Parts: sequence; structure tokens; C-alpha cells
Amino acid sequence: MLISGATGGVGALAIQLAASRGATVIATARPGAETEFVTGLGAAHAVDHADLAAGVRAVAPGGVHAALHLAGDGAAVADLLADGGRFASTVHFTPENAGERGLKATTVMADPNPATLALLAAEVVQGRLRVPVARVYPLEEARRAIADFTGGTLGKLAVSI
Repeated sequence: MLISGATGGVGALAIQLAASRGATVIATARPGAETEFVTGLGAAHAVDHADLAAGVRAVAPGGVHAALHLAGDGAAVADLLADGGRFASTVHFTPENAGERGLKATTVMADPNPATLALLAAEVVQGRLRVPVARVYPLEEARRAIADFTGGTLGKLAVSI
């Protein structure tokens, strides 16, 4: 499974959830701290988004069976799927050639329903899911937190109220 945008908060959770269910995770990450971050969460491989196609093809020459598109070029991510693969995007991208390649594509919207949140909270409490918080900001620095978020972070940013 390829996770594009793996170093953010959602990507960090996705890596852990996919790996815990037996998926071989290929995560996008720059060399160095980002690679250490994603492999520390359970990614089997880290590939630099700057040369995504070459990195993924080196690990999965026939393409990946599933891709989670959280960031980056959706078409480039979809092109790395094997025919018949699954594609999910949180940025509302749908591959143009999905039908002719037999891809199952879906867009994902946040749905913070109580049952899902309770399930995730239980995973955290039981130590099976880690929520990596990069930095906690006081409420008066919320504007700074948003600016830092747009610059990219490893994991989640939090604002304390």
C-alpha cells in the first residue's frame, strides 16, 4: 500500500493502521528525519516524493494494490497502482482512467462519528496506535500553529485550550 502524504497526522495514523493489518506500507518521506519517522511507525519502505515513480517501482515493479492519496499529485499516485487496485483520496481526486483500469476509486470525507473516535481512542489507550504530536501551541498562538501546519510537519500539531 502506498501512502502519499504519510508524514502528516492522518498519514501517521494510516501507516500504523495499515501495517497492523498486515499491509506492506510504502510511505512518501524525504531522506533523513522523515524516513525515520515513517519507518518508526511501521512503513516497510520510504520513497521520496521528488522521484515517486522510481522509488515505488523499485519496491513494487508491477505497481501497488492500494494507494491512499493524502497529499501530492493524485494522477502520479494513481499511475502507480496495478490494474484492479484501490485508490482513496482525501483531496477529492479521482483518476480519469479508473474504469478502464478496473480501479476502485473513492474520495474520503472526514466523519468524526462517536463510534469511530471511540475505536481510535481505544487503540491509543491500549498502546496499539500512537498519535505523534510534533508541537503543542497555546491558544494565543493558534495563528502560528496554522502557519506552521501549512509548512508541513511530522505528525500532528495541537492547540491547547
